[in-house]
Amino acid sequence: MQLGQSRTLPVEKPEQIDLAQAARYFGARGEADTATMALLQRCAVPLLAAATPRAVWLRAEVKVLAEAGILRGSDVMRHLEGCGQAILLAVTLGPGVDAQIRRAGVGDIAAGVASDALGSALAEQTADAAEAELRQLAVAEGTYLTGRFSPGYGDWDIAVQPLVAAALDTARRAGLCVTDTNLMTPRKSVTAILGVSDHPVKGHLAGCGHCVLRTRCEYRKRGKTCASE
Repeated sequence: MQLGQSRTLPVEKPEQIDLAQAARYFGARGEADTATMALLQRCAVPLLAAATPRAVWLRAEVKVLAEAGILRGSDVMRHLEGCGQAILLAVTLGPGVDAQIRRAGVGDIAAGVASDALGSALAEQTADAAEAELRQLAVAEGTYLTGRFSPGYGDWDIAVQPLVAAALDTARRAGLCVTDTNLMTPRKSVTAILGVSDHPVKGHLAGCGHCVLRTRCEYRKRGKTCASE
């Protein structure tokens, strides 16, 4: 059984970056102070200008994805309970954002860190926009989607990234590659899976106990979880 051919997904660049989310990535506790917001605002303009968002997606049977070795781990399978099909999604901001983050950090470490946080926030916003497009397609055909679930969540092994990228043909369709250490390049990129069902589904978020980020998670440091934000 074949996975089928991936398709590009039209996705527009957000008009502005969510500075509150960027401040959280920057490490702000609660409401960011004036100096932090001023730094983020200053760095946001060139970073947003450098972004060239691209998205690609593929819909396949859950069974086929499992047989391809993509669905490793119990948490991702639990997320897809009740779903006969699933959508693989990849979104990238393009190499210009990585370059801008490097430029911003030359001689100004704070600006580099702020730009990195802004890139993370923008990548999530762009993934949200791509997901919204997919949800419109689902509504049109009378199907339902779970939320996004990405490699590295719970026990879904980050080592599946090369398989996800190969299935989506991201190198050719979006200029997104995966290194030998399973890191995506451009760095400000997101991959995810969404379950598809003929009835309403929510999916299941993985618990913090299995998360690869549990020892350095900014949400947990504030007594929260990513699901509560």
